[in-house]
Amino acid sequence: MKVELQESLINYKMSSGTRGKLFAMIGVGAICAVVAFLTLHLAPRGAHHMNAGWSALLIGTFLTLGISVAGIFFTAISHITGSHWSITIRRLAESFGKFLPYGLILVALIVGLGIHDLYEWSHTDLPEIKDDHLLQHKSGWLNVPFFPIRLIVIILIWIGFAYKFYKNSVSQDDTKSIELTQSSSKFSAAFILVFALTFSIVAYDLLMSLTPHWFSTMWAVYIFAGIYQSTFAILAIFIFHLKKNNYFGDAVNENHIHDVGKFMMSFCVFWAYVGFSQFMLIWYANIPEETFWYEQRMTGGWGPITIALPFIKFIIPFLLLVNRPNKRNIDFLTKVSYWILFTEFVELFWIVFPSNYENFNFLSFLLSLGVTIGVLGLFGFIVLKSLEKVKLIPVGDPRLDECLHHHQ
Repeated sequence: MKVELQESLINYKMSSGTRGKLFAMIGVGAICAVVAFLTLHLAPRGAHHMNAGWSALLIGTFLTLGISVAGIFFTAISHITGSHWSITIRRLAESFGKFLPYGLILVALIVGLGIHDLYEWSHTDLPEIKDDHLLQHKSGWLNVPFFPIRLIVIILIWIGFAYKFYKNSVSQDDTKSIELTQSSSKFSAAFILVFALTFSIVAYDLLMSLTPHWFSTMWAVYIFAGIYQSTFAILAIFIFHLKKNNYFGDAVNENHIHDVGKFMMSFCVFWAYVGFSQFMLIWYANIPEETFWYEQRMTGGWGPITIALPFIKFIIPFLLLVNRPNKRNIDFLTKVSYWILFTEFVELFWIVFPSNYENFNFLSFLLSLGVTIGVLGLFGFIVLKSLEKVKLIPVGDPRLDECLHHHQ
């Protein structure tokens, strides 16, 4: 069956209703951020942790920044593998990179103004930090100004790659040049190597160094697994929004949706595998220098979240996605996607807050959720706004015809 690409189906215009919902999300985030900074003065693990508002902002920023760069990673994987099934949804992933400059601003705020509220190693004037052999050993890496400078440089590198992929793709809409596909494939090989290193650094710096005495060689892979699953969840939500508003037509069908669902399920399993492996090795070795990280998350009211995470983040999504028809139904897949995003937020909350605060506080959970909703609203607005300026699908890609007739 021949698939017709009608201009009305691939030229997006954001509706006032969509704009209103996204602005409402941003408004919720702004209000929760203000309340968090004014009210979240929790009992800290050390005297250096003063305002928990920075922890709430870090969660939303890391989640959205991670999804943005993971969208570029998905783009690179599509190019380097010569994938044809992903062509019609690739423009969505390419557009995720449009948020990176805003993510850079948020990260600059966090590491510029909130560093002393988040990271104990930054208090080099305190006697307990000066006398800490391990922190002094790591001071060559964990220090100001090297810490903020390398994070900013890394995100600028991500922005550069995102711009190149997006520019090549949009230019190809007009030129139909196969050289642009070849160029993107070469850049993809470079980006995958750069991404592996830089994402590991960002995951270590922004999250793991909240507890600088702890070690885990599986940390970057563990964080990537959750973020990449969330990226496919976001893709499914965008596809649902566009299909619901009569865009794409048959250019994105149940077979493309099925592939997105399979990736969501695959990384659900991968997250569980890496998470269990990390926990099992630390539990079996029973070394105090490693086990204390999990001990922090089993006391002070954090235990229920620790116990619940494998169920809400692995077992429930796995059981919902294991059925083939569920992965081909965009309505059902979108509901699972919202659940996956929520559980990723819960996990990041579980990572960030116990590092600095001994006791679980439900208000901090709600305010952090609100801030994350706000940052995701900003992400959604920026991505959809950028899609108004280009075709929804890369109409110049030489593999487009194969994608349009993709079936399973």
